[in-house]
Amino acid sequence: MKLELLIFYLFFFNTPNVDKSPNQLISCHVNDISFMEFSELIYRKSSVRVYYDKSWVTDIKVSMDEDSIMVKSAVVLALKGTGLEVSIWNNNLIILPNEKLLKEIPNFKRNRLSYENSKDKTETLTESEERYLKGRKADVLQTIRIGSEGAVNGNSIVKVKVRALDKDNGEPIIGATMYVAETEMGKMSDQYGFFILAVKPGKYNVSFESMGFEKKKYLLDIVADGEFKIELDKAILAIEEVIVHGDRQMDIKSRDPGLLKISAKSIKEIPTMMGERDILKVSEMLPGIVSVGEGSSGLNVRGGNSDQNAFYINKIPIYNTSHLFGFFPAFNSDIIKDFSIYKGHIPAKYGGRLSSVFNIITRQGNRKKFAVHGGINPITASITAEGPIKKDVSSILFSARSSYSDWILSRIPDPMIRTSSANFNDFSAAVNYDFKKTQLSAFAYHSSDYFKLSDINEYNYANSGASVNVRHDFGPALWGEFSVIGSQYTFETTDKQQVSSAYQHKYKIEHYEFRGDFDHTFNENNTLKYGTSIILYKLNRGGVVPFGEESKRNLVNLGSEQGVESAIYFSDLYNVLPWMDLTLGLRYSMFTPIGPQTVYTYTQGAPPDDRYVEDSLSYGTNEPIKWYPAPEVRAVINIETDARGSVKLAFNQMHQNLFMLSNTITVAPNTQWKLADYHLKPSSRNQFSLGVFRNFLKGGWESSVELFYKKTNNTTEFKDGADFLASPNIETTVLQGDQQAYGLEFFLKRSNRKLDGWLSYTYSRSFVKVDGEYPWDKINQGEIYPSNYDIPHVINSVVNYHLSRRVTVSSVLTYQTGRP
Repeated sequence: MKLELLIFYLFFFNTPNVDKSPNQLISCHVNDISFMEFSELIYRKSSVRVYYDKSWVTDIKVSMDEDSIMVKSAVVLALKGTGLEVSIWNNNLIILPNEKLLKEIPNFKRNRLSYENSKDKTETLTESEERYLKGRKADVLQTIRIGSEGAVNGNSIVKVKVRALDKDNGEPIIGATMYVAETEMGKMSDQYGFFILAVKPGKYNVSFESMGFEKKKYLLDIVADGEFKIELDKAILAIEEVIVHGDRQMDIKSRDPGLLKISAKSIKEIPTMMGERDILKVSEMLPGIVSVGEGSSGLNVRGGNSDQNAFYINKIPIYNTSHLFGFFPAFNSDIIKDFSIYKGHIPAKYGGRLSSVFNIITRQGNRKKFAVHGGINPITASITAEGPIKKDVSSILFSARSSYSDWILSRIPDPMIRTSSANFNDFSAAVNYDFKKTQLSAFAYHSSDYFKLSDINEYNYANSGASVNVRHDFGPALWGEFSVIGSQYTFETTDKQQVSSAYQHKYKIEHYEFRGDFDHTFNENNTLKYGTSIILYKLNRGGVVPFGEESKRNLVNLGSEQGVESAIYFSDLYNVLPWMDLTLGLRYSMFTPIGPQTVYTYTQGAPPDDRYVEDSLSYGTNEPIKWYPAPEVRAVINIETDARGSVKLAFNQMHQNLFMLSNTITVAPNTQWKLADYHLKPSSRNQFSLGVFRNFLKGGWESSVELFYKKTNNTTEFKDGADFLASPNIETTVLQGDQQAYGLEFFLKRSNRKLDGWLSYTYSRSFVKVDGEYPWDKINQGEIYPSNYDIPHVINSVVNYHLSRRVTVSSVLTYQTGRP
């Protein structure tokens, strides 16, 4: 009865006031006041009355801190989660309990909203209205107004910050594409979901899309600087209907040749060992990336050594990327949101490795609701828990995985395997919090392995790391991110194969880093990225100690070492012409090995050997031992031949101050890392890349062909029979020479069809030449020879047949020639 009386009063006695509007902007700063007080405040500020039954709002408290918000949006925000709906009636507002009726007939050509700050469009429409609009979507063009009249003149460049979020869980969408029809330019969102749009004031048709999400289009009426957010809905369509052009188009417009991105969908669909999804095994199916085989955790990219690749998870460097000697990944795929591989052009912000960067970004956690999910297979079990700390503002995520493989080993007839043991685990935790202009994130990671081969060998090894990142907006087009990072890799090896020479060896490498990265968009044609970083490396090579009373192994102290790597970089992204982009980068780094350290010098004309030590040089704590400056140039030209094709050229210079001590083909958990020092110089590399990219509208096909040439100086090679556990003086076993690699990569991919997948072919050659001044400084008499990872021909194919959205049959084929 109360509801009927309320509607009767509104209909007959309430007359409209043309001077008021529920869409006018007000400021609202309140803290824990009753809804009745809030409605009175709304009336005082806007003359808009809010009608309701007191019994519906008795327990509602309102807190709000908004400088500029529409009246209706303020009321909707205050009632969020209460089950009450807001309707407009004669320029006033009426509150009704969960009425799902269409409340006002929209203007189907323009459903106009006004945004000066980040506001959620879905707060202004009910589900009924959205369904009604969706039914007329061919006619709908929602207008978003940004800024205030008179804030800038018509010729000024204004900057608009846009954030793309997943409507289901509130997480940022990484790699979403924004396309502006009037400028014919595309942008890709960063790891926080942000785009920066720099244009002159005016009206622009803008579309947003991302793999797995429905496409959205808006008409942006840009008046001045401002910001807004969009929430994309998950696309639930039949396989044949899912055609997403955004990612394919960014392949054409992207400035980075050789950039590979692996989607969560691809990770799930490729068959893996024991059903354990492995992002690194997936990457081996792509052109230019190979592994020497099962039982090795190393990857070789474009003819480079396995230590020439950098692996990051939320900026934490990982020095061993696998469990159980490469059979399982060290990362839980359930929490991975984005995985990018840079191998053709490496952005100037990255340094320290010669071949590639593998960058993993994890999910932030559900900001809408709490959820727990897990999985189990014959080898491992995993669980992931996530949820909001404060809804839509902050989240937490925790993931754990552990193996229980001994039950399988105990059933194998071979007595050596039956008495062996293998297990591993890994844990991840993330906390994220959004402030008005700042995003705070913290991430921690730990993985550990234990493997015992009967009574012969034991391996214990572990990765640990943490990072804290603060991203702050200094203005509408300038933001900075500050990161503090720590990482550690340790291993312990016990070799009991021969009782008389049994030993135990412990090792540890620590990585501590601070970095600041900035991004400044000047206009639609020019963006400057710049930053600085400093890294402290601490290596404790440990000691080799006899194991057991019968061991005659000599006690050896392998010593410790430290080094500091500092860098500054600039990278300018410039649109020279509508069809040509240019990226110029400059990175200047300095590596300094520091004390305490004792350095030995050797007799001139004699091999570096303990027998020919001439003198020793002592360096105190933190005293510089040597300076290694390293200027680097990065350049990319992207030329669009038409809307579906492009040609990309790139030149990269890289330096590396850290390398592995290994004289075997495979990478084992007890492979030591070593810093450049007084004798061993950092490695340097120049790479040239040329790529042709082409998309085909019919059939959803993408294709690319890339050529590359790499020349490396001071690459590390090792003398025959080198024993890295016998002496702390590594210069007696290491040689340095030159390497060249060249090749061709072909890639053909079909996406989002009932039958899809990809085919890749790589032709790559890798040769090394070690030709020193003296005979003992030569390998193969100073002549060129193939490297241990020279693999000329590699063919990979992945074929997926989607029986339904939930059932897919997949097949994988790999063919290789050459070494090993």
